[in-house]
Amino acid sequence: MCKFGGSSVANAEQIKKVCNIVLSDESIRAVTVSAPGKRFDEDIKVTDMLIDLYEKFRNKDPKYKDSLEAVIKRYQEIVNDLKLDEKILQDYRDILNSYLENIEDSFYLENAIKACGEDFNARLIAKYIKSLGINCAYLSPKDAGILVEHTLSEPVILEKTYENLNKFKDRDELFIIPGFFAYTPQGKIITFQRGGSDITGSIIARGLDCDIYENYTDMSYIYTAHPKLIENPKEITNITYKEMRELSYNGFEIFQEDAVAPLLSHNIKIHVKNTNDPNNGGTIIETKREDVGQNPIIGISNVGDFIAFNITEYLMNKKIGYINKLLDIFEYQHIPVEHIPTGIDSLAILVRKKYISSEFQMQNILNTIKANFSFDEFEIIDDISAIAIVGEGLSQRVGNTLYKISKVLYEEDIKLESIIQGASKNSVFVFINKKYEKIAIEKLYKEFFQ
Repeated sequence: MCKFGGSSVANAEQIKKVCNIVLSDESIRAVTVSAPGKRFDEDIKVTDMLIDLYEKFRNKDPKYKDSLEAVIKRYQEIVNDLKLDEKILQDYRDILNSYLENIEDSFYLENAIKACGEDFNARLIAKYIKSLGINCAYLSPKDAGILVEHTLSEPVILEKTYENLNKFKDRDELFIIPGFFAYTPQGKIITFQRGGSDITGSIIARGLDCDIYENYTDMSYIYTAHPKLIENPKEITNITYKEMRELSYNGFEIFQEDAVAPLLSHNIKIHVKNTNDPNNGGTIIETKREDVGQNPIIGISNVGDFIAFNITEYLMNKKIGYINKLLDIFEYQHIPVEHIPTGIDSLAILVRKKYISSEFQMQNILNTIKANFSFDEFEIIDDISAIAIVGEGLSQRVGNTLYKISKVLYEEDIKLESIIQGASKNSVFVFINKKYEKIAIEKLYKEFFQ
């Protein structure tokens, strides 16, 4: 099972590389593809073009037709370069217009339009491989039986999905399956969050009982830190599921965090590889790694979009249900609470800014807290960055790790907002003001890896 990301299928040249990889290995039975990504730095991803189309249509901007044709033109370049029949472009135009004309619910319309990027790409790649004389077929998530329950946060994969996919396990065809979206049992299209083709790939790998899931990107390795923040970071050749989950949660973009979940219980290895250099390098993600003793800490990652709701109230620790009542406020607003550092008379609720949809919602939260709690102090701290130091060997080096973190923050005069170690002891989260994020990562990386 292989998955190819947006940069790997951005144009005809890249798609030919994908086909060479797939056709060189007869054991590959299914391929998941993303929508065409950027061909160059200033380029626009097809998914973003589709979002623009939806927004214009929703706002009754007649220029939505221009946006639609811009999407078609992007695929036309690929179709022409691959010497495929242009009739497929009219099919794409008809699908988009059908969604715009017939789906009245704005939520489902947006999801259906966004899903077209992956869907159209999978269709043309399947046609291209078939034109080479290979027994290949496009398989839609609907026909594959990839089912999700729509919730107010993220779609939940239904167990029936894996049973449905298993029916295709022994078929002779090579299946090309679009990533990023699934269907509800009622036939509605639901997209995963951005980067969701990784999730589709994991679902398919589990459903087909694959031994390994090859995930192709434009990078040869997962690194100990993001290359945009650290020059020439060390390569990671082996990493555990748990470590990858921690790093992905906290900003590692190379592999979507929710994509690990379907594979955990089935011990399916993930091999991250580079489409442009498929025979060299790569990072294996699996249950255990043998070098934990030599490399107790595997990486540093960051995400800079937290808000802290800090509350102080005398004798808080003796008030039964205090935290539950506070969490109910966020649950009612459909906002996940990600961290709750506490003291005996104080606590902080840490949530990601992206989940607070408007100033109105923020004010609603504040008003509800003030109306229901008789606190001594209440403070909102914005622009907090979370930096995670991750590694399965961390549990044996907690004191040393905390000493190094404190040393770096002290030397750089960086105020610590909060620090948390998870119950698994595989990670330490450091919360600081976002303006110190870059220097903190640079110095922490130097402390732990150089």
